[in-house]
Amino acid sequence: MANSAFKILPKNYLESWGEFESWAYGAGSAPDGWVIASSPTIAQETSNINFGNNSVSITGAGGLFTTIPDSTSYRGRTFTFGCYAMSSSTAPYIKLSDGVAEVTYHLDGSGAFAEVTTPHMKLDWNNAYLRVDLFCPTGVQAYFDSAVLCQGEDLFTNLSNGDTAISGWTPALALKQDEFDISQNQGTFIPETRLSTRNIRLQGSIVGSDAISARDNFDNLMKSILAWDEKEKRNVYLYNDRVSEVFLKSLNWNYVRTLSYINFTMVMSNPSSVTRSIGRYRNRAVISSTVSEFSFNYGGTAESKPIISFIASQGQTISTCFLQNLTTGQGIIYSGTVPSGVALNIDCSEGTVLNSSVSDLVNFGTSDFLKLVRGTNYFRFSGQNCEINIDYFERFI
Repeated sequence: MANSAFKILPKNYLESWGEFESWAYGAGSAPDGWVIASSPTIAQETSNINFGNNSVSITGAGGLFTTIPDSTSYRGRTFTFGCYAMSSSTAPYIKLSDGVAEVTYHLDGSGAFAEVTTPHMKLDWNNAYLRVDLFCPTGVQAYFDSAVLCQGEDLFTNLSNGDTAISGWTPALALKQDEFDISQNQGTFIPETRLSTRNIRLQGSIVGSDAISARDNFDNLMKSILAWDEKEKRNVYLYNDRVSEVFLKSLNWNYVRTLSYINFTMVMSNPSSVTRSIGRYRNRAVISSTVSEFSFNYGGTAESKPIISFIASQGQTISTCFLQNLTTGQGIIYSGTVPSGVALNIDCSEGTVLNSSVSDLVNFGTSDFLKLVRGTNYFRFSGQNCEINIDYFERFI
C-alpha cells in the first residue's frame, strides 16, 4: 500500500472512474467508465491495490480505454497521463493519444506498484479525441490503479517525500444557521443547518541541502497548490481513499538555517466543506416491471447529489418516468419521451437535465434534484422498462 497521505493533484479529468472502485456490471467485466479493447481477461482486484479498495487486473492480449468528452475544446493544450501499475514484465504500457499522435510509457517490471507517467503531449489542433489506454500483451499480467489525467506537465506532488514534511493538519467544521427571534417566545427559531466553507490549516517545513535547493523545493510546493487557472481547485489526498477539493487561501513562511530550511503555515479553503471518495460508484438497476423497487447503501456521512441516467435499453421508449427516493421523500417526474437506445441524464448536483444530450428542463417541471443520505436509500420507479444508473461520490463531513 502506497503512502497516499498529503498528496496534491491538479484537476483530474479521470476523477469519476480512474480509481476502478465501481464494477456495476460484475467483477469480470470492464470497470465502470472503461471499455475493453481486443480480448484480454479483466478482473477486479482487491489485494494488489494502491489507492482505495480496488484495482484492475489485465491479462493480455488487450486492455482498457476511456475517452474524455468534448475533447475538441482542449485543442492545443498539454496533457499528462499517469497511474500506479505493477507487473513482473516491462511489456505492459500506458498510452495517451488524440487521434493524430500518441505517447506511451512502459512499466518497470519490478513486480511492485510504481508511478508511471507518459511524456506530456500537446493535443493536435485537428485532434479527433482525447483517449487513455492501459495495455497488456499476450501471456502477461499487470495491475493498474489510480489513473489520473491532468492538464500541464505535472501530476502528483508528494508532501511527505523528505524535502517536504507536514507536521500539522487542522480542519475546522463550520455550520451556517439562519436564526430568528419569535415574538413572545423564549429562544430563537433556526429553520435549518447547512455546511459552510471549511478552512484547513496546514503546518510543515521544506528543507534543502543549500539555499538554492530549498528555494526550488518551495517553488514546487507553490506550483502544486496554486493553479494558473484561478477557477481550478486542487485535489488534496489526506487518506488512502478520500480527497478534499480546495483553493489556496493563504501561505506564510519563514527562512531559517541560512535559507536552507523553510517553515510554513498554509490555509486551504474547501468550498463544499466535505471530503469525497476518490472515485464514483454506480448503482445499476434493470427495470423489468411497471412498478419496481430497489435499494442500496450509501456509506458517506454527508449528503451526495448523484447523476441519474434513465437508459432506454430495453427495446422501447420511456414515456412514463417517476422515480422516488422513499428515504428522503424526494421525487422525479419527467413528462417527456426518451427514444429507444438513448438516455435521459439528470445531474442533481449541477441541476441539468439532458434528453439525448439536449437540455430538457421544461419536462422536468417541479421535480426534485434527488440526494443520497447516509444508510440505505430505498427507491421506487414507475414507468417503462429501462436501465437506471445512479452515479455518485460518497461524501464525508
